[in-house]
Amino acid sequence: MERTSHSPRPPIALHAVEHAPDGVLIVDSAGSIVYANRAMVAMTGYPRLIGKSVDDLVPESARGRHAGLRKQYERAPTRRPMGSGLSLTLHRADGGETPVEIALSPLQLDETFVITVVRDVSERLEAESRLNAAHEQLALVEERERIGRDLHDVVLQHLYGMGLTLQAVAASAGPEVASRLDQVVEDVDRVISEVRTIVFTLGTRGASAALGPQLADVVALASRVLGFTPTLRLEGPVDSVLTDEVRTEMIASMREALGNVARHADASTAHVVVSVEGGQVVMTVTDDGVGPPDADQIRAGNGLVNLAQRAAAFGGTCSLEPGPNGQGAVLRWSAPF
Repeated sequence: MERTSHSPRPPIALHAVEHAPDGVLIVDSAGSIVYANRAMVAMTGYPRLIGKSVDDLVPESARGRHAGLRKQYERAPTRRPMGSGLSLTLHRADGGETPVEIALSPLQLDETFVITVVRDVSERLEAESRLNAAHEQLALVEERERIGRDLHDVVLQHLYGMGLTLQAVAASAGPEVASRLDQVVEDVDRVISEVRTIVFTLGTRGASAALGPQLADVVALASRVLGFTPTLRLEGPVDSVLTDEVRTEMIASMREALGNVARHADASTAHVVVSVEGGQVVMTVTDDGVGPPDADQIRAGNGLVNLAQRAAAFGGTCSLEPGPNGQGAVLRWSAPF
């Protein structure tokens, strides 16, 4: 404890001030410190504060005008915070500065003294800085999520629709036009792949939406070019076992499979079943069309190669066989989950 007088047993009020967690100074009209509690001594790092000018605790950049501010306060002393709205710092003995909040209160005895309460707010400001950084990071994540959702739910769906429409047009076009449209469809597939990569990079939850509605969207888009609406059935806990990557490739494969039905099968019905079988997700697309193409047609580029490559990327398989009783075709696409 540092004070101007000593007594064997200080009054309880002074004892409480001495042990207060905030720094307390009493300054006379000349700006000299006449009392400093333990917290104030520890905060400043000076071994002794009694007799020093309070100006010594002011940062050097503001020290020149501090005496004038003290005089203004002496002319109209009130209980108030110091430098309201300003960032205040305390000059320490080691030359460093500590961010503080300061409250002033006049004490009228034989002369006017000023009681100064100083609170170290460095920990609070650091916590606020971390909180602000967390809020900014959260805002960034939310914005990335929004962009990812827009890409996934809007842009990808439009691209899917464009691909299906192009495939339908190619089905009724001549060989030369159909070949050119095939190339455009491949370009659309490439763009879809790139957008999916961006969606995953953004970390969007859009790709993790309920699987049923996503598949239903593909079916709805396909119905525009098929001329009928395929049936869709999910069997087992498909939604809960798929990773985002397998889910995305399976959805893209369904779009491509239905596009092939529209382009090549001349079908009037199609049925899609997605199921869980022995550690794999299996998608089966059955139609009542003309049946599987021959090897030359597959090499010519009707999408089966792409479907097989999508499945193989995850260690899965893709096959196309004749349908029941030799009618139509059954495509089976599978990948471990």
